[in-house]
Amino acid sequence: MSKALDNTTPKRILDRCDLQGGRANNAYVFRDGQRGGRWCLYFINKETMQRHRFVLKRSNGRLPSPTPDGLDDALELALEKFIELKGKTDRGEAVRAMTIAEMVTRFLDKEEGRISNRPHEGITAARYRLLRNQAKHFLEFCCRKNGPGASKQVHLLRRSFLETYQRWREDTTGENDKQGRKLPRPTTLNAEFSTIRRMFKEVPLRHGYITGDQMPEIPRAKVPKDKSLRRSSLSEEEWIQLEKTSRLYWTQGISRYSATGEPLGYKLITRGQNKGTESNTPITRNNLFGVNKDKHARQSKRATRQKDHRLMLYLAMRISMESGIRIGSLRQMRWSHISANKTLSNEDQKIWCLIEVPAENTKTGRHYELSAPCARHLEHLKRLTKGKDDELLFINLNNRKALSDRIWRDGLLEMLVEAGLANWAEDDSNNCRKAEVKSGKSLSWYSFRHTYITLALERGVPIATVCSNCDTSIQYVQEHYFHYDAKRATEALITGRKRVPKGGFSADWMKDPYVKED
Repeated sequence: MSKALDNTTPKRILDRCDLQGGRANNAYVFRDGQRGGRWCLYFINKETMQRHRFVLKRSNGRLPSPTPDGLDDALELALEKFIELKGKTDRGEAVRAMTIAEMVTRFLDKEEGRISNRPHEGITAARYRLLRNQAKHFLEFCCRKNGPGASKQVHLLRRSFLETYQRWREDTTGENDKQGRKLPRPTTLNAEFSTIRRMFKEVPLRHGYITGDQMPEIPRAKVPKDKSLRRSSLSEEEWIQLEKTSRLYWTQGISRYSATGEPLGYKLITRGQNKGTESNTPITRNNLFGVNKDKHARQSKRATRQKDHRLMLYLAMRISMESGIRIGSLRQMRWSHISANKTLSNEDQKIWCLIEVPAENTKTGRHYELSAPCARHLEHLKRLTKGKDDELLFINLNNRKALSDRIWRDGLLEMLVEAGLANWAEDDSNNCRKAEVKSGKSLSWYSFRHTYITLALERGVPIATVCSNCDTSIQYVQEHYFHYDAKRATEALITGRKRVPKGGFSADWMKDPYVKED
């Protein structure tokens, strides 16, 4: 039975009485039959056409009598509330105020509801965790000593109250990176400022709690123009050393270093006139027990799988260095995403291939295709994993699922240490591997992409081609990778000039055709 036909449903508006001067604004008091007869004020905000109901009570919490006898007390309280509300609407303020804590909570609740596993239909759980951490820093800033506090109403905030945010974050973090720069970095701070701006725009501003003039001024951390914030990449010498040692030692389950990280040195020459002196053959030890024993000995299945996974990570490193693909896209690549480039000769097709990167596997959300000399590496990987078209390239051979984050992270650290580019940290353990790069660089799987872009530009590959093949913008590459050198640019600048007619670069255009020169 509907409420309209249900005679037992109490009538809500009882003893209605219009306020003096409030009829034009549709403001009146009434007893709410669904709230025990409490006296309430009904008010419409003519600016936003929002309707509001307020229970009338005094500052000490006492309510007017919930009977017709309480009308006089209700009118007195309603008139005070009406004057307050009318002043807010005339100034363009929201009728209901919102605190900083309420704004943050509503923003995070909205973002949490957007979490989705379907590509481009929301955000990931990792993205939500990042937003939550950024909101946490913002709340801590508001709740600091002499700060506005989480209970401060957003429309009462000073517009410049965020001007000290960067200094506060640097002081509370109190750490520097390996290059001695203060943390957090400007890029991190700008990401936090962007989230704070979204919070104010999408919650209080959108719902009328503040106006555009009341929006706080969101600062921006300046990124230095020097090379201090350019992406970490490997030099040619570092890459050669890393590739060689990973292939010859790490993928074979042997190491040139002791368990504590000390170099084992080189074997001694046992014959000839140089007997007793060091040879060029390094002393190695087995670090995958059960693999490198005699072929008739019992082999460890677990260690054999580890050796196969090492070879897979080595091939991942080679593919990343040859293609410049993002590590996140590489880890999600399937065999169906790879195809031959039929425009090339049969010989070149044995080296080069096309890699399709779907939109759901990219950071930018754009579908693109790249060309890379990875065909041989992919053939080797196919033989190792026996992968099917719908399977990932890099899988755990024990369960055919994606390799874990730990395998990717620990594998890279072990390769860097074996190459002599890093040392194990003092607090390193088998449960949590930690290494310190000797050069001070922040090397990660992304460093191979950065190295690819840097070396491609140094080889003279056009920047537009590099950007298209790597799904990035020219501006981003110029800010993080490209270093213009006018002295070395002459050869590139002269390209094509010889094909232009001679008059195109002569001084004949300055001659007046109507003046005969001697």
